[in-house]
Amino acid sequence: MSELLHIAEQFQFPGEIDHIQPYGSGIINDTYVVTFSNPSPSSHPRTGKRAILQRINKQVFPQPIQVMHNLSVILQHVVQQTSLKQSTDEFLLPPLYSTIEGKAYVQEQNGDIWRAMAFIEDTDSFDVLASPQQAFEVGVALGTFHQRLHDLPVDQLYDTLPGFHITPGYLKQYDVATKTRSHQVTGSEEQLFCQQIIESNRELAGALVNANPALSMRIMHGDPKLNNILFDTKTTKAVSIIDLDTVKPGLVHYDIADCLRSCCNRSGEMPAPGTKVEFDITVCHSILNGYSSSGVSYFEARDFEFLLKAIMLLPFELGIRFYTDYLQGNRYFKIDSPLDNLVRAVTQFELLLSIQNQENEILKIIRDMENKAGC
Repeated sequence: MSELLHIAEQFQFPGEIDHIQPYGSGIINDTYVVTFSNPSPSSHPRTGKRAILQRINKQVFPQPIQVMHNLSVILQHVVQQTSLKQSTDEFLLPPLYSTIEGKAYVQEQNGDIWRAMAFIEDTDSFDVLASPQQAFEVGVALGTFHQRLHDLPVDQLYDTLPGFHITPGYLKQYDVATKTRSHQVTGSEEQLFCQQIIESNRELAGALVNANPALSMRIMHGDPKLNNILFDTKTTKAVSIIDLDTVKPGLVHYDIADCLRSCCNRSGEMPAPGTKVEFDITVCHSILNGYSSSGVSYFEARDFEFLLKAIMLLPFELGIRFYTDYLQGNRYFKIDSPLDNLVRAVTQFELLLSIQNQENEILKIIRDMENKAGC
C-alpha cells in the first residue's frame, strides 16, 4: 500500500488521500479506488469525492503512452465541444487528474504507466440487460459518444490496436490454423458446423474493409458492451461510457454492431447446453432507436447501406477468432475447459444465422433510422 500511496500522491487530487483499495472485477488493468477526505467543491456534481487509479496492462497495450495520448485528446475535444455548445445534458466521460508536474500519467522506472480518473458517483453498471428501456439508453450512450467525437480528425489519434476488426486478417489466421493444426480439425458436429459457416460466409469478411469507395473513418470506442455503460441510480438514464483504452480511429459500424452482438444475444457467450441462441430483434430495435435519437446526424447514406453487413460481420468475426483459438490450443481467450472456445464459436455462428434469418426485419429498422435522419 505504501507503493500505491507513493503513486497516488503524485496526482493533483481535490482532497487529501484517505484510503486506497482494490476496485472492480476487471482482468486487464490493475484498478484501485482512492477516497478523499475533505474534498474541495467539484465542477461537476458526479465527481470530486473519489478517483480511479489504474496501472495500464502493457501485455494488452504495448504502447500505453499512446493509449494515454488518445484518452487525453478525446477528453479535451469533448470538453471543448460541450463548452462551445453550452450543453446541459448529463452525459459525462470520466475526466483525468493531472500529475503535480502537469502530465496525464505517472511513469515508473520499470516503464509502468499509471493514470487517475474521476470516479463517477451515483451510477450503476449491469452485466445483463434488464428491459427494452435500458436497451434504448444503451443506444443513447453509444450514439452520444459517437456524436461528441465524430468531428475529431482521426489523424490526431494513434491506432493502438492495429488489425482490430480487420476480419480478412482473422480469416487468414484461421486458414493457417486449419493447415498447421490439421490433426485437430476433426469431424465432430460442432467443428463441421463452424467450418460450414466460415466457408459459406467468406465474402462477408471483406464487406466493410473493402468497401469502394471506402467508408468514413471516425473515432470508435472499441468495446461498447453493456457493463461499460453507467446508468443514473435514480433516473436509470445512461450518463457515461467508460473503459476508453480501446478508443482509436475506425468505423463506428464496428461499435454499433458489437454493441448489438453482445446485447441482443440474451443467452450469453457460453449458453447452457440445449439453449437456443437467438438475436433479439426487440432489443435491436430499442438500441438502434436510442442511437438514432442522439448519434446519426453525421451519418451518410453509405453508412446506413453497410450497417446490416456490419451487424452480420461482428458475430462472424468473433466466431472465427474463437474457433481459430480453439484450433491453436486456446492461447488467447481465457478458458475453464478445453472446449470453451469451440462452444463460444458455435454460439457466435448460431447468432449469425439468427441475424440472417431476420435480415428483412433488421433492414426495416435501419431504413426507419435513415428516414428519420433525412438521408
